[in-house]
Amino acid sequence: MNIFGKIGIAIGSLIILGLLGLAMTADFIDNYEVGYKFDLRTGKTELIEREGLILTPPFLVKVHTIDLRPMQVCINANSRVLNCKLVQFDKEALETFIEWHGRATYDKYALKNILMSYAYDETNSNYPFLKIIKELNSENKRTIETNPEVLPNDTL
Repeated sequence: MNIFGKIGIAIGSLIILGLLGLAMTADFIDNYEVGYKFDLRTGKTELIEREGLILTPPFLVKVHTIDLRPMQVCINANSRVLNCKLVQFDKEALETFIEWHGRATYDKYALKNILMSYAYDETNSNYPFLKIIKELNSENKRTIETNPEVLPNDTL
């Protein structure tokens, strides 16, 4: 193999190693997520204010995300829904959540289970990272608004 072949292999190897290093340090934050990074050198957790591609030093900074979309949590018994709530994570209380649950990327199901446990807490405590948007249970009855002009006289 001549010198040009060896140089080509060396440059190709460097490009492949560079791309692998970039892939190890690149994280993506979707528009419906809040991202935060944990620096292993300092132990500091910092909120990431933007979405998109995040580049960090490999092995030194970990990027984690939490889904901000509303989710329905329900209590079921014997294949019947007894009670449901529409809940959402409040990113303003991210630090409190990390203090209580640690830093990690919480997938949809893990976060749903955590928020459900707080949504159905019987002590009626206020949790800053939990927003209860809507509550539906078996006691809530659907009311139908009627127009008395359309109904027959015997129904009034």
